[in-house]
Amino acid sequence: MQRPAKLDILAHLATALGAATTPAQRWQASDVALQALYGHRLYTILAFDTKARLLQRLYSSRPDINPVGGIKRVTQSPWVDRVLLAGTGYVGSSPADLAAVFSDHALLTSHGLGSVLNISVLNRGTVVGSLNLLDHAANYDGVDLAPATIVAQLLAAALSETAATLDGELPPGVALETV
Repeated sequence: MQRPAKLDILAHLATALGAATTPAQRWQASDVALQALYGHRLYTILAFDTKARLLQRLYSSRPDINPVGGIKRVTQSPWVDRVLLAGTGYVGSSPADLAAVFSDHALLTSHGLGSVLNISVLNRGTVVGSLNLLDHAANYDGVDLAPATIVAQLLAAALSETAATLDGELPPGVALETV
């Protein structure tokens, strides 16, 4: 019996993560897997510091759009409630959906990005970050979210470990984005 392609992609990711010796290798492996599963023009990984209420970008497939190290202040919003507090993720289908939740929506849409898939990453019942895929409008409508959840959970320990090294202090001169 032939295994589904999704299972092969996830098995390859698990093998790559088992062999990875650095966070950068883990993040890159997840990029390859999520590209194969869903496609994206931008993929970022954000660590969530619950105490400081900050998100920090650990990985970006397009540093020209969203550079690594960028920090976002977590404000009160339905997106925060859903992705960072409830851990249920978010699918946005249109540029209007991006505008409703991201302060940098104009930058995103200027690069042809019109939809988003945010996957909450949980460790021990607490959100430690999110995986964020962006592509053309309606790209993630009706997709099977199970593989994305598996990818997120395969990264949970590494993301949690990396998030624990963030000190919650902003470097001098850092301008905050908001979500």
